[in-house]
Amino acid sequence: MAIFEMNKGNIESSIENNDILLIDFWAEWCGPCKSFGPTFEKASEKYPDIAFAKCNTEKEPEVAGLFGVQSIPTLAIFREKALIFIQPGALPPAGLEEIINKVKDLDMDDVRAQMAKAEAEAKQGHDKQEEKKSAEPEPAPEKKKADEPIADTKQTLVTETSGAGEGLTDMADDFVLRRQGVTREFLDLIQRGTLNGPPKDVVIMYDKLRRAIREGGSEGRDKAAQLFAAWDFKPDQAFAELSAELRSEAKAVLRAIEELLKQ
Repeated sequence: MAIFEMNKGNIESSIENNDILLIDFWAEWCGPCKSFGPTFEKASEKYPDIAFAKCNTEKEPEVAGLFGVQSIPTLAIFREKALIFIQPGALPPAGLEEIINKVKDLDMDDVRAQMAKAEAEAKQGHDKQEEKKSAEPEPAPEKKKADEPIADTKQTLVTETSGAGEGLTDMADDFVLRRQGVTREFLDLIQRGTLNGPPKDVVIMYDKLRRAIREGGSEGRDKAAQLFAAWDFKPDQAFAELSAELRSEAKAVLRAIEELLKQ
């Protein structure tokens, strides 16, 4: 199958309409990208039953951002609409062929079963957290001083919610999160609002830092550093009641936060 150009206009249909899809994220100025190009092209000729696409990150920054691509070349592979593999670096021909064959040999029923299991365990952990919260008595509201204006609670909630959750829709393919082992299923639960509490808190903080850094320059990084310094979060205490599965996911997000701040 001939290699086609991936863009924001055809990305959804490409994932939907191809059993296996390989995407090579590259740019004209990138030397390693040009070295990997012939390897990618030869693989497309050897595997005509597989879809091969190239995405120029300079022309399609939105698509690259959707996948959290931060270095190129980066190779992403979908199988039956699920992101199975994403990794930066120019693979040798034998390495690329090995990965393709492994993806082709995957038992997708087993993959989906594992995904469903992870989602069920995450939901179970969330339900336990909610049960514990409902059993705890609510603290009495603080009394307002006579000269202190009463806040518009509805407006405050709208502002905080819209700001904190902005950008979560594109996190399932964020490269840093995936590299640290955060699963798409976990992030999907956060996005849908099925999973709250400490797991959502760490994801929201990661999103805030990521968006601050994307503002660019030293100002963006300074803002991210300030946000993190002001974050009063105690992992050991917050994660104490989580299931082992959720604790592992949340800790992986913390590792991603550390990586993000070091970049």
